[in-house]
Amino acid sequence: MSEEPRADGKSATDASEKRDRKPSENVTEGSSRRSSASTSAAREKSASSSHEKPTSSSHEKSASSARERPKASSRSESGSQDATGKRISAVRAVKKAIEQFGTLTGRPPESVVGTRWKDDHWSVRLEVVESRRIPDSADLLAEYEVELDADGELMAYDRKDRYVRGRPSE
Repeated sequence: MSEEPRADGKSATDASEKRDRKPSENVTEGSSRRSSASTSAAREKSASSSHEKPTSSSHEKSASSARERPKASSRSESGSQDATGKRISAVRAVKKAIEQFGTLTGRPPESVVGTRWKDDHWSVRLEVVESRRIPDSADLLAEYEVELDADGELMAYDRKDRYVRGRPSE
């Protein structure tokens, strides 16, 4: 049986397969047309299957516990990690820098310019509006370098640059 091309791009066999299906097996393209009863039955089935505990062999358990164990590193010897044996992530360092800098100065940072791990602490560069002006393009901005220890506590901050919005190099 050869397939005849149609204007809608589907073959004749696709159309005949759809006709041969039972009404409950019909599948619509694009959106689901399940009744509320069949939808709730499907939800109950998936909920009950999610409560079952998966069984695994003792070999799989020992392999997964080996993956969960943190590996010792040379950084713990240098003191650059917190009490859990791991320094905070860059994302967490940035969040803590924003929070602590805003609390300390009363000026919420406009944006994060950069972050870097230096020897034993995080260095985060923040852009802050120091003076709001009208129009906004005349705002006075400054870049501050905020230093955090390995636990994310603020150690120091310095203003590095001050400029009018849109003209940072002048």
